[in-house]
Amino acid sequence: MASLVYLTEILKRTKNGPNYTAKEWEQKVIPQNVRAILKKYDLEKRFNSETPINQDLALADQFFQAGLDLASTIGVLCTDTETAIMVSREEILTALKNAPAALELGEGQDRVTLKARKPEDSDPPLFCGSLSIAIDEDLYVKFVEGMIRNHNVNLLQGPSIDTVFGAPVYAGTPFETLAGLRENQLRAEALWKAGRSGMPNCPVSSSTTEFGILGGFPGQTKPSNRSIAVCLQPAELKTNYSNFNKVVVAIGYNGYVRSGCPSMIGGYSGSAEGAAVANIASDLMQFTINQADISNCSLYDVRINSAVGRHALWAQSIALQAMSHNTHGMLDKIINQTAGPCTEEILYATTAGLITQAVSGISMTTGPRSAGGSYKNYITPLEHWFCADAFKACGGLTLAKSNEIVLYLLSKYEDNIRNQPKGKSFRECFDIETLTPSPEWQAIAHKVKEDLLARGLKME
Repeated sequence: MASLVYLTEILKRTKNGPNYTAKEWEQKVIPQNVRAILKKYDLEKRFNSETPINQDLALADQFFQAGLDLASTIGVLCTDTETAIMVSREEILTALKNAPAALELGEGQDRVTLKARKPEDSDPPLFCGSLSIAIDEDLYVKFVEGMIRNHNVNLLQGPSIDTVFGAPVYAGTPFETLAGLRENQLRAEALWKAGRSGMPNCPVSSSTTEFGILGGFPGQTKPSNRSIAVCLQPAELKTNYSNFNKVVVAIGYNGYVRSGCPSMIGGYSGSAEGAAVANIASDLMQFTINQADISNCSLYDVRINSAVGRHALWAQSIALQAMSHNTHGMLDKIINQTAGPCTEEILYATTAGLITQAVSGISMTTGPRSAGGSYKNYITPLEHWFCADAFKACGGLTLAKSNEIVLYLLSKYEDNIRNQPKGKSFRECFDIETLTPSPEWQAIAHKVKEDLLARGLKME
């Protein structure tokens, strides 16, 4: 059970640890220590382009030890105080031991069990939609109602709104607090209209700072259906007081903590191998620093702004296998793809990511990031239905079979991975009133599903 007393002790360390500027942390501390640890554990140049899903669990175990070493060596930088929060190896292992292995979420027919999974686990992971992509305020209820009609969408995070009763939401102002409250109103209406009022919730989507969660989270969580707070840090092995404020609210209002930060291939940690080590360290620190119930540390390749290229798929599989094979911590990583709705590419690329995650032991995923999350209203219920069904079908896949399927899927989008099609917006490829996809979008989804069935993915 998360403790505000423990959190207070962690907060004290933001005042008395070693001091680094953000520039020193990013350009010296992380890269120098990652390189040293890769060399120490003989993990340099381990990426294999023919196995985008790692096949060697012993290698994943080596990466776990390297990630544990990194976490206990450098800690996490609090950017507000320019102080590293230091924790020992023993504190990390104790936090992992105390982390929950399962949560009962939701009510009634929508009650689900979120649990820790292992590589090649026969039980399917859970799917959470959608990924906080901005949508017009007047489309919120329609989109969410349509998306959650598919009961394989197990949890609701939802899109974000950038207006409140038509007024722009300005960051760091009371408008963000209002956005949290307004999102609650729209969320409740959509859940009721879809007949899923007992569905588990992960609010708040419509705020990047703590103001939205301060406004919206207390009204969401309740004893019979405790909500999961989204508490995201700025980057790998970095945190700030804004994120700690979210954690305080989540614990204080008896919610669950889902915290995390992204690791970047081509960023501070460098190579695919370096990003994997930093990602494992980041996962470990969520359970230690934030008392996370679920670690939400994703991994991207900044060179292509995607998590579905070979390097990112491999690194994500290594990081997931390292954690799932060596701990009972529950994990959630996001698949970042840049193709938009009403394209084959979004379905092929996302399925490659889903298979990689599921067979490597993930507990849940949240997504998809339609059109890279770059365009307002470029999100539809159909890709969520498709992904939820595909994710459920991943339970019981072997590492070898998964690698075979993913290699095929890569052939469908990899050549154009830097220039994926934008696709069409919700209004352009959906009937908003009937919540049915356009004939074009429906035909694309049917074609890709038939292709996946032929490759051995047993979608319903």
